[in-house]
Amino acid sequence: MAGEVLDKATFDAAMQDITARITAAGLKNLTEEKVKEMITTHLSDVLKDETFIRKMRFGGDGTSPKLVGTKYQRWGLSIADIEFLFDLQESLQGLKRVSGGGVYPGPSDELRNTFEAISEAIYLPMDEVKKIDQRAIDDLFPRIPLGAFYGKDRILAKQGKFELTQAYQNAIRAMDTAETGYGLQLIGAQYVSDLWAQARGENLIFGLLDSFEMTAPVAYVPVETNFPEMLYYAESATSSDSAFTTSKTGSNRVAITAYKFIIHQMWSGEMEEDSIIPFIPFLRRQLGKSTGYYPDSLVLNGDMTNAGTGNINLDDADPADTKHYLALDGLRHVGIVDNTNNQKDLAGAITLAALAAVKGRMLDSTYKADWGHPINSSDLVYVADPETADRISMLDEVLVWYQLQGKKLLTGQVAEALGHPVISSIAQPKTEADGKVSTTAGNNTKGQVTTFNRNGYKVGWRRRVKLETERIPATDQSRLVLSLRMGLGRFSPTGAASGIESADVIYDITL
Repeated sequence: MAGEVLDKATFDAAMQDITARITAAGLKNLTEEKVKEMITTHLSDVLKDETFIRKMRFGGDGTSPKLVGTKYQRWGLSIADIEFLFDLQESLQGLKRVSGGGVYPGPSDELRNTFEAISEAIYLPMDEVKKIDQRAIDDLFPRIPLGAFYGKDRILAKQGKFELTQAYQNAIRAMDTAETGYGLQLIGAQYVSDLWAQARGENLIFGLLDSFEMTAPVAYVPVETNFPEMLYYAESATSSDSAFTTSKTGSNRVAITAYKFIIHQMWSGEMEEDSIIPFIPFLRRQLGKSTGYYPDSLVLNGDMTNAGTGNINLDDADPADTKHYLALDGLRHVGIVDNTNNQKDLAGAITLAALAAVKGRMLDSTYKADWGHPINSSDLVYVADPETADRISMLDEVLVWYQLQGKKLLTGQVAEALGHPVISSIAQPKTEADGKVSTTAGNNTKGQVTTFNRNGYKVGWRRRVKLETERIPATDQSRLVLSLRMGLGRFSPTGAASGIESADVIYDITL
């Protein structure tokens, strides 16, 4: 009867029926307190019903009420999509059309009104952004360990005069180097945070690493080396007893350099507002996938060797100078190049014994660091190409272990081996027998497993994901530039890459 108008006779009949039911149930003389008690009791029972809860939680389509009835709602655009579309159209406003005459009007009234009604984006001039950055630097420097300062900087830091140190001045100057955008800097827009959340959700390896905000293009992270020796002494019986021998605490530092990574896309002026609307969600999804995959690949496959042969990602050709993996040395590079003691040419099928042997190779006896047997078992991670990961998940020993445990899995995890996560990642390539990727795809038939302890690595951020748009009148095109600046620190107690023990590589796995 939904939507129908009840006449008086029908209404009276319905009320009589309700009254009769209440009387039959012995509930004729209900008090207000009794009604409250019944509702509280029955509501509590209903909320325990998982089916009801799921209907409550997922009953809506997630559309903002302010979008209902608009063409954007009919196209299925979210708040973040509309913010994205508005910024693209705003970048065109007032610019001359190359074809057809006139200028671009920018966002339509409907788009502008919708954007203003639903968006919580805040636009700040670049000067304001720099002031925020400087306050962050001012707050950070008093908390940096003294061990991170050297020479005159250390003396000034001890005196609390951080603003006079060279490290502080470098951080301030860095805000002026290639930091200005095309106009206004976007802070806190939902589509930027949604894009970043999607990328982090798709990170399998990168997301496991600890990260920090860099206040300069190069940051130095203190690294623990050998801890002080505990010495045995008898009780001091007289005032003339010899002083206790001092124990030294070794320290070192790792330099983390921020490198810039770019996604640059362009489209023609013919894609004006109405024609670009259905393209917006697709564009955002693809940007999210890209920013999910490439940081993973960078951390895993980084190799700075840029030559005709030798790069672990292109063994028999000269990689293009803009390839992302040329920025830094990553996890696979540790076992294949840096510390060849941490590698195994398996020349056969993957076994549990081969995975167990990895743990023994990740041992630093000199500095008493057992990277292969962490206290937290999830700190040690096996990363395999999808086919090898599937083989591991089907090992008899792994199947039994997997059936017995009920722990929450990490993103991308397909199994547990020896108590540690096994992650399947498309960023882990199949290779030639030497563990490197051939330019001839048909030669890459061998599986590979990269194992790492995530406490041995740290990601530094100089610029989080940033989106900018620009109109190019000369070609009647628009461009979108997604950029970020980040670096990776690989801890080595000796300061040399050959001293890294926190990663290992098994290669030449028969599939």
